[in-house]
Amino acid sequence: MDLAPGARSATHRHEVDYVLVQIEGDRIAAMPEPDSGGAYTEYIEADVVPGKARYIRRGGIETAINIGQRRYREILIELK
Repeated sequence: MDLAPGARSATHRHEVDYVLVQIEGDRIAAMPEPDSGGAYTEYIEADVVPGKARYIRRGGIETAINIGQRRYREILIELK
């Protein structure tokens, strides 16, 4: 994913477990849909830590929002 400051991703569903690796940016947010089946069910904001990897279980339906001042980039690795 690549988002300019202030940009939003399309709303998307994670059908499989995945590993998210942050590449660059400073602040990111996620807005889950009300019927999201993922671990995150409420709006969340976080600092970006380039190189940080996080395992996340499938089921989430969300929109990512770059709330930072820098471009946000991540690599998402789906575990099938």
